[in-house]
Amino acid sequence: MVALSGDYDFQFMIEELAVGAQFNLPYIHVVVNNSYLGLIRQSQRGFNMEQNVSLAFENINSSHLSEDTRGYGVDHLKVAEGLGCKAVRVEDPNDLAAAFDKAKALMGEFQVPVVVEVILEKVTNISMGVEINAVNEFEELAESPADAPTAILALQA
Repeated sequence: MVALSGDYDFQFMIEELAVGAQFNLPYIHVVVNNSYLGLIRQSQRGFNMEQNVSLAFENINSSHLSEDTRGYGVDHLKVAEGLGCKAVRVEDPNDLAAAFDKAKALMGEFQVPVVVEVILEKVTNISMGVEINAVNEFEELAESPADAPTAILALQA
């Protein structure tokens, strides 16, 4: 089983990790971390309110196995481990497969939730809309294999 959350969504319900650890519920929880309230930031773009939705800060306590949060604020790895879980941080997309392999191994060995935190660029615009046929795109869509060179499945030409 895999769960997917943004960074603040994850923080909003983070206490549930302790329940998973307490009852030995192994699953992988992917946290995509851009250190922003992304959907709120995007809906307020026209109001110049970027500073009001940033979750970033220099965390003086963020040293974690020689990594740190690099200004992204909350150290989700430490929090997850403090709640009885295991955690892995990914900063390079090329490391995703290895991180998932490690997470699966930790999940199997310890029978607890394993957080895989994926660090994104801080200001990331994601597609959004109120209906599936009326989604706003903020970035150009990939239309050829050259537009998405790291895609797992090549686009149809």
